[in-house]
Amino acid sequence: MVKRDRPSTKLKKKMLLKALGKSLAVISPACQMANVNRQTFYNWLRSDTQFKNDYEEIKEISLDFAETSLFQQIGEHNTTATIFYLKTKGKHRGYGQDNSYSVSRNVKTLDHLTDEELMSIINGNN
Repeated sequence: MVKRDRPSTKLKKKMLLKALGKSLAVISPACQMANVNRQTFYNWLRSDTQFKNDYEEIKEISLDFAETSLFQQIGEHNTTATIFYLKTKGKHRGYGQDNSYSVSRNVKTLDHLTDEELMSIINGNN
């Protein structure tokens, strides 16, 4: 037996999905806009496949929006955006590796390191 929503529940779900679109899929503000309890949202997510699919589509659209903004910032030569993109999407090329170097308390500057120690740092063999 398939459980059918009351007309008021269908309307609330529709309002919540619209609010989720406006909030870029952020749940709390969307629930406030639609006057729907957060727990009700999660109940609908578990019990209504169509509602869940619609929500997942909204999340994908929100991600597309964020990626578009990121690419625009990269195009504007935003160094932070470029680094973020390379660290997340360029890991297979080595951009996600942690190449930090801890300097001991005895070493004040890199001038005190030997060429071999410097090359070790550069090559990530520290």
